[in-house]
Amino acid sequence: MNNPNTPDCRFVLVGTSHSGNLGATARAMLTMALDRLVLVDAQCAVDEQAIAMAAHAAPVLTGADQHTTLAPAVADTGLCLGLTARPRRDGVPALTPREAAATIAAEPGPVAVLFGRERTGLTNEELACCHRLVHIPANPDYPALNLAAAVQLMAYEIFVARDAVAGGSVPSPEPATPYATGAHLEGLHGQLEALADATGYTRRGPRAVMLRRLRHFINRARPSVDEVDLLRGLLKRLRP
Repeated sequence: MNNPNTPDCRFVLVGTSHSGNLGATARAMLTMALDRLVLVDAQCAVDEQAIAMAAHAAPVLTGADQHTTLAPAVADTGLCLGLTARPRRDGVPALTPREAAATIAAEPGPVAVLFGRERTGLTNEELACCHRLVHIPANPDYPALNLAAAVQLMAYEIFVARDAVAGGSVPSPEPATPYATGAHLEGLHGQLEALADATGYTRRGPRAVMLRRLRHFINRARPSVDEVDLLRGLLKRLRP
């Protein structure tokens, strides 16, 4: 199971439709010392097939947290990464799994790694909750990576990166000012959205696209708790 001295790293499956993938995910995680599984808007049950596929990792599956929406699943995380089929989104390149794993290993607080639906992946709105995106390079003629295979690949890279930190070949990160959590950032996003609407700025173009780009900008910056409090205090003065 997870080393108690390492930060919480949860794998979040969004909208999974095949129960076998739930069990295969649990097994892939536990082989790499990860045991925190979260299911969001699951379209299938934890049934006999899921338990069979999980094998000895069944406790990871049966102990998974379940939510109907994404926000509560990442509310307490300081870093949220989302898997995407595109190597670039909104002009920003996605990390490779190895780069993402190094980022996770250096993170002092809770981390969430999001995996989308088997057929359609994560929505734009769900990706807008992420601080970083991750793209797994594959054969461009057949980039059909199974959900459980993507989970196994990410879990392996995280295991290797954490092992390097624990073994001393990579320096342990220095303590830093805490990053704002997902819940804290949602408050800031809500204030910015309200201000953009009140000033008429959202009428300049497609509202959803503008707000999503604003979210990406803030999330990529990864502001600290103090910085978010500063911005929220200023916005409150601008629009009580």
